[in-house]
Amino acid sequence: MLATLRAIAMMSAITIVLLMGHGSSFAASKGLVAFSQAEMTNEWRVMDTKEMERAWKHAGYDFVWTNANSDPSKQLSDVQDLLTRKPVLLIVAPIEYEPLAPVPGLAEKAHVPLLVVDRALPGQPGKNGWISLVTTDFVDSGKRVAEDVVAQLTKKNGAPKGILLHVTGNTGASPVIDEEKGLEEVFKTTPDIKIAASCDSKNSREGGRSCMEDLLQAFPPGKVDGVIFDNDAAAIGGIAALNAAGRTDLKGMVWGKDGTVDGLTAILNGEMSFTVQTPPFFGAASVLIFENWKAGKSVQPVVYVNKESFDAHTPADKARVEQRIQELKKMGVGCC
Repeated sequence: MLATLRAIAMMSAITIVLLMGHGSSFAASKGLVAFSQAEMTNEWRVMDTKEMERAWKHAGYDFVWTNANSDPSKQLSDVQDLLTRKPVLLIVAPIEYEPLAPVPGLAEKAHVPLLVVDRALPGQPGKNGWISLVTTDFVDSGKRVAEDVVAQLTKKNGAPKGILLHVTGNTGASPVIDEEKGLEEVFKTTPDIKIAASCDSKNSREGGRSCMEDLLQAFPPGKVDGVIFDNDAAAIGGIAALNAAGRTDLKGMVWGKDGTVDGLTAILNGEMSFTVQTPPFFGAASVLIFENWKAGKSVQPVVYVNKESFDAHTPADKARVEQRIQELKKMGVGCC
């Protein structure tokens, strides 16, 4: 009898541990959610993955994720492998647009519903099992950057005119494509503002520095008025290259994106003019969308996350930047 009771107690303890492992105390898992992450090369991606995992586990699902290491062919293979696990949902954060075009079709063929986050894919969200695209309005981000560029070049040159360099993120990625649309939409009204050259930073600090070093060789002082970076990490690398080269002519004529602590600090230091948030938090929104979809409720095919722009052009703007830095530090993060 004593041995039997001990066996029952041990089984109960094991059951409790297993149930708690699902992230929802004493409740069976709602199923496996599989997440294909594009890369883990910066804090933005790390934050994105952590929040995604936390949100799904808290909602009672098992969660597994893969890292494509910035390689579209590896991400396509990752997606195929994840689909063989028969998840209740596949989530994909694509590294590039066209190379990942097969993803919606693969998910449909496997009868696994799909959510795409951050970057878009070819196809139509809301149809054939592709539930929704959860993203940032990157066209709007490009427009916000361009509007500040116009204002600062007008202040510098007395008119909306100047020569710019553009250090992009991953060439071919939908945010890069959409941000460029936003830039062009504004710059088409200011024909005397021109982008003379561009370079792909791969969204990294080292990439931004390397791009800036190469571009400065072709554009000595007096030949360029400012530099647009597609993200703050690359901008910080680019600023390091500018400082090392003694290019004080471009101090403050740098534009970024993401709203990181480093980017905001560069604004306060007068090294950067402007940045706009690209929040990395899609997990909670994804859970809500999927739960509503399962319940048969209406779901928007494209969902945009909210964002905020930052600069130090006025005392109030500067105070908000300082406040945002403290908010991020209080959360224990340096990004977005």
